[in-house]
Amino acid sequence: MAERNVCMEAFERLCADVNTDAKSAIDQSDYWLFELGFRSAIEELLSIADAGSQSRKFVSPRFQMLADKILESRPH
Repeated sequence: MAERNVCMEAFERLCADVNTDAKSAIDQSDYWLFELGFRSAIEELLSIADAGSQSRKFVSPRFQMLADKILESRPH
């Protein structure tokens, strides 16, 4: 199975969306910041899976949906 960098793929989609407007732009050198946020969210999801609880809700509806699914899938 070929490896893929889903974080870079998401960053490229974000750049394509944002950089269509002349008033805003994201530079490729900003990738590290995007990846840091992405990794932090994944680490938080792993923590939720390990602990079986969540102390704070995600702002992102998609990440919160994943957190809810993780919590629902744990045996009670």
